[in-house]
Amino acid sequence: DDPMVISIEVDNCLVRKTLVDQGSLVDILYWKTFKQLGIPEQELTSYHEPLVGFSGKKVDSRGTINLYTCFGTEREG
Repeated sequence: DDPMVISIEVDNCLVRKTLVDQGSLVDILYWKTFKQLGIPEQELTSYHEPLVGFSGKKVDSRGTINLYTCFGTEREG
């Protein structure tokens, strides 16, 4: 299975080279990308547990957020 990489619009901002991974429990948004979206940091909900990758490496997160995304063309009506 080849990885699927797409461009998507998130909160009216085009995000290129987005990896579609249906096997992940979380989706990672790099801090630089988050800042480019123009979302206030106050929108983040604190999350104090580390994320653990396949190799066992632990990574801290800055928090969680639910973002509206639209794939394809939004239907009217």
